[in-house]
Amino acid sequence: MRNSRFGKSIATLTAATAVALGASLMTAPAASAVGGSACTKNVKNHKMMVINVGATARSGPGNSYSKRKHLEWFDQVYVRCYTVKRGTQWYYGDLPGTSKRGWVDGMLLQEI
Repeated sequence: MRNSRFGKSIATLTAATAVALGASLMTAPAASAVGGSACTKNVKNHKMMVINVGATARSGPGNSYSKRKHLEWFDQVYVRCYTVKRGTQWYYGDLPGTSKRGWVDGMLLQEI
């Protein structure tokens, strides 16, 4: 009988831990894509050209976000808006050759 109570206590503790862990995982901030909602200024849809070898479009405005697409020199990005993060201007727009949108560091782009 004593082992039965102990077993029930362990099972209850395990279930409670699993529920708590699941709840904390559901409320953890996602490192997923950030859309145009992060923009602070619209730019009336204009084209910019990639001026740096190895430029990368990202899922959010910062180098910590995941890579969405490798950009080639002279690729054109149809820019929709931008924001400034830690002194760097990040542009959000349509990525060339895809139906995706992404964020590109402003130092890697030049207005056309």
